[in-house]
Amino acid sequence: MELRVLLESEFEKSIQLSQYAFQYIVKKEDLPKRYEMMKRQEIWGEFENKELISKLHIHSLEISIENQRFSMGGIAGVATWPEHRRKGSVTRLLQQALLRMKENGQSISLLHPFNIQFYRRFGWELTASVNKYTLNKSDLVRYKDVPGTISRLTEKDGNELLNTVYEGWFRTYNHLLVRSDYWWNYHVFTEGYNRILYKDENGEPKGYLCCKVADKLLDVQEFIYVSDDARRALWNFICQHDSMVDKVKIIAPSNDQLPFLLNNPRIHQEHYPYFMARIVDVENFLKQYPFKKVEGSLTLSITDEKAEWNNGTFTIDANGITRESKTVAEALAMDVQTLAAALLGSQKPQFLFTCGKIKGNQKDVERFEEIITNKPAAFLDFF
Repeated sequence: MELRVLLESEFEKSIQLSQYAFQYIVKKEDLPKRYEMMKRQEIWGEFENKELISKLHIHSLEISIENQRFSMGGIAGVATWPEHRRKGSVTRLLQQALLRMKENGQSISLLHPFNIQFYRRFGWELTASVNKYTLNKSDLVRYKDVPGTISRLTEKDGNELLNTVYEGWFRTYNHLLVRSDYWWNYHVFTEGYNRILYKDENGEPKGYLCCKVADKLLDVQEFIYVSDDARRALWNFICQHDSMVDKVKIIAPSNDQLPFLLNNPRIHQEHYPYFMARIVDVENFLKQYPFKKVEGSLTLSITDEKAEWNNGTFTIDANGITRESKTVAEALAMDVQTLAAALLGSQKPQFLFTCGKIKGNQKDVERFEEIITNKPAAFLDFF
């Protein structure tokens, strides 16, 4: 067995494995674009007798927590040929990925799981869900006209206006991806999706849609706004498709309240567990984390079955983070998955304490909740 990064000359082998594992075909004319995308990733593979048997991709990205950016390793494309499964190959790849991300200073990692239980075994935890709505044509009831304008942008127009709206919107959330121009062009607005921008009466961008129409369906992947006029104007744009479509599908963060605002809230709704996160390097993550004003000190005892460097006791006080050399009896105890759920705003510490995932005393749990984020987590991208 050999575990190493793939050479560019081996990208074709990676694509062949992905096509088989995920059951899709990359068109011949799309291969150059795919190769360019792969050059931006670190692709690790395990080889047996010089043949690729399994692989995974690491994206170098950033997410925002309390408006502070964290270097993030995005895990994707995890695949093994069926004849080589159940040999521990993916386990070895994930262990190597954790080591590599730690070396790269990526203190947190995200992934989209094929199986949530599987990745929980390796320290990832469910942190972001989405709501999926399906509306009928009869649900498309317009508001009165809203001041401002709707325009359709192209890739040549750039992404500055869209990103202004997006980064304004994501200040109300944690966990969201920081997007580069490359990411907007190649991962958000994929083939067929339109850039629909709303500007208010002063010409300021306040909302946008990422959507496409096909087969009598309006597919809205992103419905983003920073003012209620923007929400109403973009909703009216969606309603203007009533003669073209039979249904509208909308993806939204899990705390979204669109159904309440409809004339008929009894639409089809699916709450879909979407992305998982894992703290790769607890000590460095805690040192970067924007804790609120800390009075006195609070000690956390963390366990991590797959990354032994994270096992330890950490004290938080006004001077920062201190790694303790001995066990502290009064520490709040939790595993690395629970820590991620709490610090990203996915679950409240009080809930985690009530269901037994945090051990300690009630007062310390309350103090823990006071010094961490109270913003919800959201994630709309895919890799």
